[in-house]
Amino acid sequence: MYRRLFFLFPNKEDTKKAVQDLVRENISTRQMHSLSRPGVNLEGLPASAPNQRRDMHAKIEDTLWGFNLGTFFTALIILALSVISASYLLAAAALVVMIATYSTGYYYLTKPTIHLSGFHAAFQHNEILLMVDVPKGQVAKVEQILHHKCPSASEEGISWTPADLSMNV
Repeated sequence: MYRRLFFLFPNKEDTKKAVQDLVRENISTRQMHSLSRPGVNLEGLPASAPNQRRDMHAKIEDTLWGFNLGTFFTALIILALSVISASYLLAAAALVVMIATYSTGYYYLTKPTIHLSGFHAAFQHNEILLMVDVPKGQVAKVEQILHHKCPSASEEGISWTPADLSMNV
């Protein structure tokens, strides 16, 4: 999995400089995505995909979380009914489903996630969000580049993104 690093910049010039610094360090512009509120000129900056602008990660996560909870509680009801009716094979199956949904939910809750909804205030001030997708081993390198060469950059966190989706989601 790739890591998605989030950096806020006060203006387009500082964001362009950061992109140039990253490109000089062999980070492709295909791994970078810029966002701001509608009306802010992002020409010359790496574009974001429509799914990134709509924050599809958050929507997919919410949908899967709802499905996971629904499955867990359905299995819980089936477990209770099967214990009452002494159908222990069905009770065991329901218990396995509950353990699987709990484990899946716990696994994904421990993954760091950042959603664009947290940046609305910054976007209202015309700030620009630069997202950089890199393998886990390059996270420190990107952070070091931006901390040393772009003091106006504000590090806003790190999230994960699947490697096959990192360039377009």
